[in-house]
Amino acid sequence: MVRRLVKSGLAHGMCWSGASLLKRTLTGWSGLPWIVAYHRVVEDFAQAGEDSIPATLISRAMLERQIDWIGRRFDFVSLDEIESRLDRRALGSRPAAAVTFDDGYADVYEQAFPLLKARGIPAAVFVVSDLIGTTTPPLFDRVHLLLGRAWKMWRSPIRDLARLAADLGLGACPSMGPARVPDGEDGAPPGPLRAMRILLETLPQSALERLASALRAEVGWDESVVARHRPLTWEMLREMRSAGITIGSHSRTHPLLTLEDLEKVREETTGSRRDLEARLGGSVRHFAYPNGWFDGWTLQAVEAAGYRCGYTSCHHRDPGRPLLTLSRTLLWENAGLGVSGRFSPAVMGCQADGTLPRMAGCRLMHRN
Repeated sequence: MVRRLVKSGLAHGMCWSGASLLKRTLTGWSGLPWIVAYHRVVEDFAQAGEDSIPATLISRAMLERQIDWIGRRFDFVSLDEIESRLDRRALGSRPAAAVTFDDGYADVYEQAFPLLKARGIPAAVFVVSDLIGTTTPPLFDRVHLLLGRAWKMWRSPIRDLARLAADLGLGACPSMGPARVPDGEDGAPPGPLRAMRILLETLPQSALERLASALRAEVGWDESVVARHRPLTWEMLREMRSAGITIGSHSRTHPLLTLEDLEKVREETTGSRRDLEARLGGSVRHFAYPNGWFDGWTLQAVEAAGYRCGYTSCHHRDPGRPLLTLSRTLLWENAGLGVSGRFSPAVMGCQADGTLPRMAGCRLMHRN
């Protein structure tokens, strides 16, 4: 609530003063197009949020509201058009925006695709190629679901999680203290979401997979809940691509590439592009870094894999590879809400001009 008050107050203050409009004029209208990123699209946000990561969710109704707001102020363009404009340094008469979705959930096909198709809005879906056509959600979703069960079943979740990590030879369990939390939880007792984030951002994928398997053995698995996180099928992807949706890579298995060795990074980037092109035909030119994280080595690997454009979650751009460090704004159900809990054009304006994303900062050091 405190964060929403600050966000809303800042947004309305900038809107009233004209600073937000000035910033859009100086940056958004004469510089980079605005690229927005979503994840899952659901019918009922509150219901889906009971067993999902809230910041990866948006209801179809709110997606439509945000899309309408963007469409009144921006021209929707494809990622290929953005690449072409940046190559030619060409600007349109109005600022451009692109809509993207990460991870490749089936509900993007079910909820978002009909809306985009009906309105003729170009969009892109970044998929985790090894998960397409399976019933397996991304690893971070599985860990979050399992930790949610563990927090309900274990009497002392942090202690039991540390015990499990020690039993697996993973060493000391990463600290769950507030200092590790970037989103201002103000020292609240660590829960499944914070634990998942810390583990995801600390452990390499192989260790996290082992931990997920051990968690499942201890706390079980609810197939009906897991099914709601199912990935797209190849048939869905082909239909979307035929309708003009760009299909990009989000790696093969969604590891945080900055935590992996170079061989793993190369396989995740090159292998995903190869698999997608073999199954879908055509060229795959766009890559979204898992979790938006990148460093010098991942940039080199993405470039060597043949991608033309790479998409991040911060505003750092590599001067030598500007097309491989294109920033996106992550939007979800509450991203455009004001202090009243209702949709706020002022808050959306501060999302669009980069004020709110820049306030969040970036914790990575972007170097080799």
